[in-house]
Amino acid sequence: MPDGPVPGGEPELASHHGDLTDWLRARLGTGDLTLGAITLLPGGAVQRNWRLEIETGNQVQAVVLRVGPDMPLPESRPKPQEFMLLRRAHARGLAVAEPLWLEPTGTVIGREFMVSEFCDGTADRNHLFAHAAGPVILEKLGVALAEIHAMGVPDGLVPDSPRDRVETLRGWARALGDVPAGVALGLDWLDEHVPDSGTGGVVHRDFRTGNFLLHDDRLSAVLDWEFAGAGDVAEDIGWFCARCWRGENVDRDAGGLGSRDAFYRAYTQAGGRSPEPARVHFWEVFAHLRWALIAMQQRARAAAGEYPVWELEEAGNRVPGLAQSIQDMLGAD
Repeated sequence: MPDGPVPGGEPELASHHGDLTDWLRARLGTGDLTLGAITLLPGGAVQRNWRLEIETGNQVQAVVLRVGPDMPLPESRPKPQEFMLLRRAHARGLAVAEPLWLEPTGTVIGREFMVSEFCDGTADRNHLFAHAAGPVILEKLGVALAEIHAMGVPDGLVPDSPRDRVETLRGWARALGDVPAGVALGLDWLDEHVPDSGTGGVVHRDFRTGNFLLHDDRLSAVLDWEFAGAGDVAEDIGWFCARCWRGENVDRDAGGLGSRDAFYRAYTQAGGRSPEPARVHFWEVFAHLRWALIAMQQRARAAAGEYPVWELEEAGNRVPGLAQSIQDMLGAD
């Protein structure tokens, strides 16, 4: 397996070098191909992303191989679905890394994977929070999200209603067992305040600062489509604006980058429906609950030795603060 639980060490891909080289040769239709440097990219708390250097003749092409771990999160989609949505987004001119090839059988490296182009840029949250061009990138993000929501739901992708999404969180909580009081309170609040289905479309479900690449004030790619599905598009707005994703910039409602009004304006001018405050508030409460439960899942993965243990444990350490934030949002003691 390419990246099983390896306490104290990184996942590896080198043992599959020969099979992967042959597979790439078949994709490119040439035997004149050498697989050069293989580098595990940072930020892989769930998925593993390797930068591969492919040498053909006198040319070197950088691509990214993306594969899941032994212990995926419950909401992670199969690679064929992620690949399909990325192809659809790229075909419509959205800012995503071009998806090149899919390996759905798991016979090359022991697990299904996909390969995309390598895009330049930084996803470092601290850099992005401090970036002087925050309002500029905020406008680009509003446009990008409107384009995602307008790309059309592909056949076979069943939309989730807001009630479905709440039931998903309920299922996670039951599987985890004991949850903090703030989480239990929040789940009850969601049950009592579920809105109608709203405006439907493709929903990214992890659209936040840290999941896009910025290169020279240009949005080069929206990343991490592993949770994407279909449903109420306001879920993405609530996730992006949730306080838990703002870092130290708590007064910058829109992703820690700028004002909510500026983000909403860019989103609506690009064709998105004007966000309804009560609906977005519901999805912001939902965002904190979802992140709290995912953080608990990450802590369980760390206890099982999944890589990177320290990052997964750090996520688990956020649970008490998230539970308190939920209580604060609901005005509970």
